[in-house]
Amino acid sequence: MSLALSTALSASLAATGIVSAVSPAAADSGDGNATVRVVREVNANGKWDQVLEPGMAGVTVVLTDDAGRSITGTTQADGTVKLTPGNSLGGGKYRIEVKNPDKGVLFPGFASLRSDLIDPTVLSSNVEFVDLSGGKNVEITTSFWSPEDYCQKNAPLVAACENPSIPPPDPTPQSRRTLTQLPFNARGVQMPSDAPPNPDQSKALATEADTGTVWGLGYNKVNKNVFSAAYAKRGSDYGPGGAGAIYVTQPNGQTRVWATVPNAGATQHQPDVNMDLAFNSVVGKQSLGDLDVSSDGKDLYVINLHDRRLYRYDATQPTAAKEKASYPIKDPGCSAPGDWRPRGLGIQDGKVYVGGVCTAESTGNRADLRAVVWEFDPTTGQFTNTVMDQALSDYRRGGYDGIPCVGNTWYAWTSGRPANQVDFDGVNHACGTGAIQNPEPEFDDIVFETNGDMVLALGDRFPDRAGWALPDFPGFPATTALNGGDLNRACRGGNHMFVLDTHGGCANHATEANNGGYQDPRVQEFYPGEWGAFGNHQEVSQGGLALSKVETVMPFTAMDPLFTPNDWWTGHGLIWVDRQDGTRLADPDGDGVDNGGAYLNNGFGKARGIGDLEVLCDEAPLQIGNRVWKDTDEDGIQDPGEEPVVGATVNLYDADGKKIGTAVTNERGEYYFDSTVTKNVKPEDLQYGKTYTIKMDNPADYQAGGVLDGWKPTRPNQGDNDQVDSSGETSGNPFPAVEVTPKGAGQ
Repeated sequence: MSLALSTALSASLAATGIVSAVSPAAADSGDGNATVRVVREVNANGKWDQVLEPGMAGVTVVLTDDAGRSITGTTQADGTVKLTPGNSLGGGKYRIEVKNPDKGVLFPGFASLRSDLIDPTVLSSNVEFVDLSGGKNVEITTSFWSPEDYCQKNAPLVAACENPSIPPPDPTPQSRRTLTQLPFNARGVQMPSDAPPNPDQSKALATEADTGTVWGLGYNKVNKNVFSAAYAKRGSDYGPGGAGAIYVTQPNGQTRVWATVPNAGATQHQPDVNMDLAFNSVVGKQSLGDLDVSSDGKDLYVINLHDRRLYRYDATQPTAAKEKASYPIKDPGCSAPGDWRPRGLGIQDGKVYVGGVCTAESTGNRADLRAVVWEFDPTTGQFTNTVMDQALSDYRRGGYDGIPCVGNTWYAWTSGRPANQVDFDGVNHACGTGAIQNPEPEFDDIVFETNGDMVLALGDRFPDRAGWALPDFPGFPATTALNGGDLNRACRGGNHMFVLDTHGGCANHATEANNGGYQDPRVQEFYPGEWGAFGNHQEVSQGGLALSKVETVMPFTAMDPLFTPNDWWTGHGLIWVDRQDGTRLADPDGDGVDNGGAYLNNGFGKARGIGDLEVLCDEAPLQIGNRVWKDTDEDGIQDPGEEPVVGATVNLYDADGKKIGTAVTNERGEYYFDSTVTKNVKPEDLQYGKTYTIKMDNPADYQAGGVLDGWKPTRPNQGDNDQVDSSGETSGNPFPAVEVTPKGAGQ
C-alpha cells in the first residue's frame, strides 16, 4: 500500500466565473453541485474576510471525478462558479482544482485546517476534495494573493511634514520634524503640544537639518529603510543634498543622503529676494516627485520633475552612486511638450504606474487639462500603454464657500496670481486681494484597491508656489492661498481603461448628509468624506495616500483635518475614509466626525504643509504544507476517491536539522506550518530563501496499530500537474521527506 505526501508553499488572492462542460460521459444524475468561490486574500489568517477580500473574476476551476473525467468553469464577477456533474461526471467523489490566473504574481492563499466543508468563510487549499453523492451540495472558498498586499494591523504611518523658511517661526527651525511616524490608529493632535484630545503617539524620524523639504516617500520592507525625496516648494528650503536628493532613514534612526538624481534643476532658494519668488514658477518643474520601492525591496523608483524621466535605483545598496536606468516618460499628446508634467507613482502586481497631467499652461484653456496614467513594465523597461486618460475640466468640484474665487473646478497652470476666476458655471469673479482658491492640478500619488480600482490623489500646485500670506505678486499685498486638492477613485470601464468617479466611472456616494453639508449636489465623488473641519472646505486632499489592505479605512493627507476645543484645526494632517463608501471616519473615542482626524503640522496655514504618506508594512509570512493521502492505485496522483491519512505526525526541520514545527494531519489529511493560522512555527524560524525539510518521521506511526502501519511512500512527481501529485521521497531518508525553499515573502 502506498502513502502519498503532498506539499505546497502558500500565499493568497481571489476570482469569478461561468461553467462550461468539456468532457462528455455517462454519470450519476443524483450527485449535487459544488460552488467554488475564489477571493483575493490580504491578511494571511486563513479566513474569508468579506469586507476586505473581494471575489476574483475569470479564474478557471476544474471538477474531476474518480474516472478522470472533468468539467471546467470560470468564476464570475463575485468570484463564484457553480459546477454541476450532471450527465458528464459521476461517482459522488470529486477533486476541485483552482488554477492560478497569474503565476509569478499571485500565489496560493493561506489555508485553514478544517474537519469539514460546512463553513464557506474558512479558506480551503486550491485543491480540494468533495463528496456530492446523494444530491449533497458543497460550497468552498479558496484564495490567491499577492504578498505585496499583506500588512500587519495598526502598522506605523510616516508623513512628510513641510516647514516654512520665511519667516522662521521659531528660533530653532533646523530641529523641526520633516518625517513624522505615528500608529495607523492614532487620532487627535499628533505633535508636541498640550492640546486635547487623544495622547500624542507621534515621533520624529527626521528633522529639517536632515532632509530639508521632502515630498515623496517609500519604504523598503526588507531592510526597513524609509526613503524621502527632495521637493521644490516656495519658501521651504532644500536639505543638504539639494534638488535631486534622495534621503534614507535607517532603522537605527540615522538619516543621510542616499542618492542624488541628476539634472533635477538648478534654481536656488532665495528667501530674502521677494520672498523666494523665483520658486513661484519652479514648483512642479524642478526637483523630485513621487517615490516608491518595489515590494521585493530590490528597486527604488522616483520621478525627476525637471527632465521628466523615471529613475530606477538598486534599493538594496547602502548608498546608490548612480541609477540602474532612467526612462523618458511619454508625452500623451498635451497641447505643447512643456505642458506634460508627470509626477505620481504606484506599484501593483509587478507593474509600475506613472501619473501626470496636461497642464494647459501653453494655452491657458482649462479644456486642455487632462490626467493620464501610463503603465510601465520593469521587466522590459518599457512604457506599454496608457490605462487612464481623463479630462479635468468638464465636471463640478467642491470649492470653498466664503470667498469670491471659490475654485470649484480645475484651472490651467500659470505663474501669476489670477485677478479673476471663471467658475464651473461660467460666472466671472473678481478675486480681490485676500484669500483665494485656484486649484492647478498635479498628479501626486497612486495606490490600488484589492479589487483593482485605482485610488489617486490630484494635488493643488497653487499653494506650493503662492505660499501663505506672502507679499509676492505685483499689485497684491499678500496672497493667502487655500489648498484645493482632490481625492479620487477610478474604476475600469468597458474598454478596460480607468474612468474617474467624477465621470461616473465609480459609485457616487456623495449626499448632503456625508459631504460636509456645503457641497453642490452636482458633485460626484466616491469619497464624500474628503472635507475639512466644519465642512466649508470641500476639497482638502494634500496628495499623500497610504492604503493598508488589512484595514477597513484609508488615511490621506489633508488640510484642516481636526477640530478640537482649542481650535487646532487650521493646519495639516490626516483624515481617514471608509474604503467601501468613502465616508469620513468618526473619532473612535466618540468625539464626533470632526475629531476623527490627526493633526501633524501647522506650517503654511491653509496652503499645503504636508506631503506624501507611507504605511510601513511587514513582509508577508509563509505557510508550508498540504495533505497526506492513501494512494490506493499507486499512480502518485491524488484521485477523488482516495482516502486521507488522519492523525499522522508531520515534522518540519530547518537546514541545520533542527525541528522547528510539528503538525498532525486532520480528518481531511491536511497539515500546515505557519505563524499566523496554525501558529505552530515561530515567525523568525520560517523565512524565505532558506531550505526546509518536511518529514513523516514519527516511528510510532509505522508500528503495529499506527496510522501508517503497512503503508509506504508512493511514486513522487508523477504527471505534469504539480497541484495533484505527491512530493514525498525516501531517497537518503528512512521516512518520507520533501525539501522546500520558499523563493520570496508570502510565496
